[in-house]
Amino acid sequence: MKNKLMSLCLAVSILSGCLWGCAAPSGTAGGSTGEQQTKSKTQEEKQQEGPMGRYAESSISISLEEGETAADIIQTGDQVLELYTVKDKKASRYIWTGEKWEKQDNSLLEGLEFPYGTLHMIWGEDKNRYVLYQGGDDYKTYMMKLTEGQEPMMLLDPVFSVKNDQGYYDVRPDFAAVSEEGLIFLSHSRVTDVYTPEGELVLSLPQQWSSMEWKGTGLLKGNRYITYSESSYISYDISGMSASAKEEIPFQSPDFDMWAPMASDGSGGIYIANPRGIHHMNQGGSLWETVADGTLNSLSLPSANLRKLFAGNQNDFYVWMSQDDKEELKHYTYDPQMPSVPTQTLTVYGLNLEQTDTIHQAASMFQLEHPDVRVELIDGQITSGSTTVSDTIRALNTELLGGNGADLLVLDGLPAESYIEKGILEDMKDFLSPMIASGELTEQVSKPYTEENGSIYQIPTRMTLLAAYGDSQAAASLVSMEAMRAYQEDPSHLPLRPKTNYESLLRQILMLRYDEVVDMRTGKPYPDKIKELLETVKVLGEANGAKSAFDKSEDGGRGNVYNLMPGLDGLLGSEYSRVDQGMSAVAIDKIDGMYNILLPLAVQRKHGFTMENVNASYLPSGTMGINQACQNKEMAREFILFVLGRDVQSKDLSDGLPVNTLAVRDWVDREDNKDTSVAVSGDDGYELTGSWPTKEERQLVFDVAAKADHPIRMDRVLTDIIINETKGYFEGRLSLEQAAQNAQNKAMLYFSE
Repeated sequence: MKNKLMSLCLAVSILSGCLWGCAAPSGTAGGSTGEQQTKSKTQEEKQQEGPMGRYAESSISISLEEGETAADIIQTGDQVLELYTVKDKKASRYIWTGEKWEKQDNSLLEGLEFPYGTLHMIWGEDKNRYVLYQGGDDYKTYMMKLTEGQEPMMLLDPVFSVKNDQGYYDVRPDFAAVSEEGLIFLSHSRVTDVYTPEGELVLSLPQQWSSMEWKGTGLLKGNRYITYSESSYISYDISGMSASAKEEIPFQSPDFDMWAPMASDGSGGIYIANPRGIHHMNQGGSLWETVADGTLNSLSLPSANLRKLFAGNQNDFYVWMSQDDKEELKHYTYDPQMPSVPTQTLTVYGLNLEQTDTIHQAASMFQLEHPDVRVELIDGQITSGSTTVSDTIRALNTELLGGNGADLLVLDGLPAESYIEKGILEDMKDFLSPMIASGELTEQVSKPYTEENGSIYQIPTRMTLLAAYGDSQAAASLVSMEAMRAYQEDPSHLPLRPKTNYESLLRQILMLRYDEVVDMRTGKPYPDKIKELLETVKVLGEANGAKSAFDKSEDGGRGNVYNLMPGLDGLLGSEYSRVDQGMSAVAIDKIDGMYNILLPLAVQRKHGFTMENVNASYLPSGTMGINQACQNKEMAREFILFVLGRDVQSKDLSDGLPVNTLAVRDWVDREDNKDTSVAVSGDDGYELTGSWPTKEERQLVFDVAAKADHPIRMDRVLTDIIINETKGYFEGRLSLEQAAQNAQNKAMLYFSE
C-alpha cells in the first residue's frame, strides 16, 4: 500500500517556508512592511484553508521470514509493543523499539509447540504474560502463564478438557483477560466465564455470541470488564462479582462494532477502531467522539482486517491490520499542519454503493495517495430514504439533465443508454485507450462497452461470472426460453431450476434471457416476448413446485428459504447443494471471488462435473462513467484509472472478478489462503467440505471467465415493472395475455417519460 501522507505534509511545510523567505523587502508602496504583508497573506491563506490539524497515518511494516507468520501483538504495562510469530511450530518474540522490530533471545514460549501456527497473547492486569493456543489433533485449548526464567505454567486444563455429546470441546475461547487478582476471564459462546487460577468458576457474565474466531472486542481494566450484547457494549463492575451489567454503551456503528478492536484510554474510557475511524467514549458517557476519521486512511479499506488497537503515550494510536498476505501496524499521530478536512472533494454516486466494496477500496486507497482529496461516496438508496427506486432514479435524472449531480456515476441499475443519448456522460476513449491497447484492460469488458464510433461512455470495474455445472443437457438448454421449455417438458428430467418462489424464478429467467426479451438497441421489450417469458417461468415453476409464497412449514420448515428474494437477478449465492443432492439438474452460480467457490468445486470434484459459462455471459458491476458536468474531470479520469488499476483489482473483495489482466495473474498466483477450508452440515444429515482451490482450479475459473464476453445489462426499473405487473398471473388473478399486456403497457409509459 502506498502512503504519502507524511511526505506530502513535509512538502507543504517546505513550500510554506519558501513563501515566507520570498516576502517583499521593507519600503514598499503604501507604507506596509514586508513582514506585515507576509503576516496578512499567511492569515488569509489559513482562513482559506480552513481549520488545521488531523491524524496522519504511517506504516510500520512487519517483515517475516519464509514460513514465519505473525501470530499476535500485545502492549505491555509500560506501553511497549511485542510481536509474536510462529515458524515451524516454534514461537519468536520481537519488541518495537520505535525504529524497528528487534528479535529477543528469549521468546518466553520455549518448550511449547504451536502446530496450527496460531497463538493468542495476553498482558494481564497482574503484569504477567499469558498465552492461549490450540494443540493436538483435536484442537484442544491450552493456557500457560509465562514468567521470565521459569517454565510455562499450565492453567485451567480441566476446564479445557471437557467435551460435549458431539465430541467437541465445550470451551474454545474467543477472548481472554486476567485481572489484577489473577482471575481468568474466558469469553466463549454467549458468556464470559470467570475462573480462579485453580479452575473454580466464580462468575458467568452474559454476552452476545458472534463467532468462534478470536476477536479484539473486549477489555478488562481495573474492576471494569467490557463485552457486548446484540446492540451495544455492556460494562460489568466485577468488584462486587455481579452478573448484572452496570452500563450499556451504544455502538458507534452497529455494522462494525461487534468486531471492533478496543483499547483503554487510561482514565476509565475506551477507544475503538472500525472502518469509520478511531473513536473515544468517556466512562459514563453516551456520545462517541471521532478522533481519527477512518474514511481518510486505511481503516476504511474493505480489504483490511482490523485486528488490534493500541493507545500510545503521546496521544497516538497503533492499529494492527492484515490484508491479503500482508501484516502491517498503522501508526496514527496528530499533525497540526494538515488541514482538518481535505481541500478537494470528488463525488461518486451509485444506487447501492454499500454493495460495491471495490469502489470503497479504491476511494480509500486514492485518498491515501491524495491526502488533499476526499472521495465522497453517495449511496442513492440510503440518501433517498423510503422512496422507491423508480422515484430515486427520476430525481437523479432531473438533477443530471439540469447539469448537476456527482462527478462520477456508478451506473449499475441506472438508465446508462439514456444518459449516453442525452449527452450526460463523457467519452472516456482517450484516457482508456492505453490500457486497452496494452491488453491490461480485458477485452471482454472494453469491447462490449465501445460504441460503433469508438467512444466509451461506461466501463465495468468488476465482472461476476455465471458458471453452470451439472447435467450437460440441462446446461445447454439455457441458450433460449424455447430450449428451456423443451428440456423441462420431458418428464424424465429433473427440475431445471431449484425450488423457489415465482418472483425469484421470474427474475432468474429474465436475467438469463434478458437480450431475448429486451431490444438492447432501444431498451424496450420485444412484442410478445414478455408473454413467452411468463410461459417459460410457468413451465419451470410447475416442475420445481414454485409458488407465489410458501408457508414456512413447507418441506419440513424450508418455506422461509423458498421465500427468499435474493436480489435483481433472483439467484442465490450458490446452488451447489441442490445439484449435489439431485434436487435440480444444473447449478448456476455467481462467481465473484475465490472464497465462494470452495463448495461448488467440491461438488464438481465429487460428481465429475465440468464448469461451463452460461451463454458466454457475465454480470458487470461497478460500471462507472464521468458526468459531463464534473468540475474536475482530470481527477475523475485519474480515479477511474485507479479503480481499474492493478493495485485495486488484485484485491479479492467477493464483489466481482478482476477486469485487469495483471490482477488476474495475481489472483491465480496467490497462495496465502491455501490452508482455508469450509464445511457445512444440515439437520437432514447433509455434509460437504470444500478446500481452497488449487492453482490449476483458479486458472480454470479465469479460463472460463475469459470466454464470457457478453455483459447482461438489466434496466432495474423495467425489471421491476415486469415483476410487479405480472404478479397477478402467478397468483391466479390475471390471464397470461392480460399480465403480459399490462407489463408491456407500463413499460411503454416508462420509456415515454
